[in-house]
Amino acid sequence: MIGYVIGDNDMITGFRLVGVQGAEVNNVDEASEALSQALSRNDLGLIIISEEFSTQPLMQETIDRIRRERKNLLIVEVPGSKGKPSQIKMSDLISKTLGVKI
Repeated sequence: MIGYVIGDNDMITGFRLVGVQGAEVNNVDEASEALSQALSRNDLGLIIISEEFSTQPLMQETIDRIRRERKNLLIVEVPGSKGKPSQIKMSDLISKTLGVKI
């Protein structure tokens, strides 16, 4: 499984140091474009995206739709280098990803 990261410069640099490719983005429009480009690849099994961008309403809708439609791709939202982590319960994330109530 190949991973791909979408985030700011600090986040991308950290992942590149361990061999994970990614796209450096500065706003939600760039993040959306990077996600679209990543989805066109057939070799990705994991996309890691900064919460700085993934929590924006349109981006969150897109991510939720992808999680429902593409069962062979895992999208993980992680706290970025700026800002604090969101308080999403793991059971809520599992429910959204699988489409079932836990």
